[in-house]
Amino acid sequence: MIFLRLVLAASVAGLSAFGCDEDEDVFSNDSAQLYFHNQLTQVGGGSEDDITVDLFVDNQTTAVESGVDYTTRGSVSSNSLELDDDSESVAFDARGVSSGSTLVNGPINRTLTGGNRYTVVLMGDTTLDNRQLKTFSHQKMDVGSGQIRVRFINTLSRLSGDELSVTASGSAPGGQALVSGLEYADGSSYVSLSAGSNLAVTVNNETQGVIIDDVSCSVSSGRSYDAIIAYTEFDSDDDQISLYCQPFSN
Repeated sequence: MIFLRLVLAASVAGLSAFGCDEDEDVFSNDSAQLYFHNQLTQVGGGSEDDITVDLFVDNQTTAVESGVDYTTRGSVSSNSLELDDDSESVAFDARGVSSGSTLVNGPINRTLTGGNRYTVVLMGDTTLDNRQLKTFSHQKMDVGSGQIRVRFINTLSRLSGDELSVTASGSAPGGQALVSGLEYADGSSYVSLSAGSNLAVTVNNETQGVIIDDVSCSVSSGRSYDAIIAYTEFDSDDDQISLYCQPFSN
C-alpha cells in the first residue's frame, strides 16, 4: 500500500510568488515529488470558498493537501509520495471543500516514476465543462551557468478553444518566438534562455491574433522552471494574467 508523507520543501507562510524551493532534493528514488497548484477559476466572481479544494492522492479518504486556495505564487510546498514499484499508477482526485464533491470526475489515474518531480495543476472554471487535473513531469537536464530552462503551461480555461504563443519581451521586432500552438491544459517543450533576474514574456492569443499581456517572474541562473500562465486571481478578467514559476534544481 502506498504511504503518503508530507515533506515541507518551502514555507508557504510569507512565501513570495517566486520563492525558491530549497529542500526539493531531499527524497529518494523510490518516491515521487509532487508540487500542487490550484488554478481553478470562477467566471463572474463569487466566493473563493467555491474554488478551495482538497487534493487526494491514492488514499481517497485522507487529503494530502487540505483547503488549498487559488494559487498566486510560483514556488509551493511539496509532497513526497512513496511508491511500491519503480513506476506506479496512482489515483488523483480534487474535491471542493464546501461541497465535498469531485471537481474533475475523479479519481484520475496517472503513472508516476520514482525519483521524478511533478507539477500537478488543477485548472478550469466552475461554470464551464473544462476542468482538468494534469501532471507534468520535470525532465532532468544540466542547465549551464547563465542559462535557464523553462516550460510553459497554459491554464487559461476561458480561452480553451484558442492557442497561445509566447515571445520574449523586449526583443525586436515582435519578440523572440519561444512557444507557439500552446493549447489549454497543455505544456510546451522546454526552451533554454539566457538568465537575468527576471523572465519577461508576452503572451499572445495566437488564434485571434491579439496580445493578451506582458508578464514576468523572478528566475535564477542554472535552474529549470515550470512557468504557469494563469489568471492573476480566481475571478480575474480574461486579460488579467500572471506567470507563476515553479523552480527546480537539476
